[in-house]
Amino acid sequence: MQIFSALVETNSVSLVAEKLHISQPSVSIQLKNLCEQLNTELYVVNNRKVHITEAGYAVYQATLGIANTFEDLHIRLDAFNGLNAGKLRIAVVSTAQYFMPKLLSAFCRKYPNIDVQLTINNRQTVLKRYMENLDDFYVLSHWPENLEAEKIPFVDNELVVMASDTHELTRQPHISLNRLQHYPFIMREQGSGTRMSIDMFCQQHNLKLKERMTIESNGAIKLFVAEGLGLAILSRSTLDHSNVPGLTTLDVDQFPITNQWFLVRKTGRNLSLLAETFEAFAKLNVNRLLSSSQ
Repeated sequence: MQIFSALVETNSVSLVAEKLHISQPSVSIQLKNLCEQLNTELYVVNNRKVHITEAGYAVYQATLGIANTFEDLHIRLDAFNGLNAGKLRIAVVSTAQYFMPKLLSAFCRKYPNIDVQLTINNRQTVLKRYMENLDDFYVLSHWPENLEAEKIPFVDNELVVMASDTHELTRQPHISLNRLQHYPFIMREQGSGTRMSIDMFCQQHNLKLKERMTIESNGAIKLFVAEGLGLAILSRSTLDHSNVPGLTTLDVDQFPITNQWFLVRKTGRNLSLLAETFEAFAKLNVNRLLSSSQ
């Protein structure tokens, strides 16, 4: 089942062999034996490409559950001597990378022998990982209403207007929303949580921004803004932890836009002792840790 899980994740027998350090013939034999034992076609090979069947994905989900159960057993047995083992899996959207290190570093200092697998990606990829039940927790805003989940309000996320510190608007003590419409903006891509907040805000206030560029990276946007190519609306946390010089926050009417980060977990997923401990630690400490870093 470990071999089959690796096949689902790599879609390649050769990569499975490489990943698990066993020969390709052994991989093929084990996969064939699993299909025979379950009397089900779990995958098909077409033009040397592996395609997982619907039954195969069902087996994969069950395999993840079995692996989590064994890992949980190991953690709970070890917990008799303290929380000294286990892997915590968290997937976060790219903007959340600016505050998660503070929380995770504090947690790892308290439990130095645990491992953390942190995945940072765009919103669509994080939601895909949720659907595949790959992680203990997910951090993002604007959770889809049609997707059932256990959502814990986590951190306030303030979006502010950023400009180069040489921009003419930095000399204005206060800026109206209407004034923003006269300047080009560098925007996040459609589908990102930041862009969703901006689009909803603009719709509510009948605001039309001039979109000069669209970039999928907060870091790249800050570089272009610092060069004076446009304004941007980004999370305040990206500026608080920025290593890009020459940026400033503008005082604009109706800003900041405030929304909420959520710590999300799969409905029905049995949390390991480690995951339960992290959830309790995060609820208790996240605001204190983030406020102390500002």
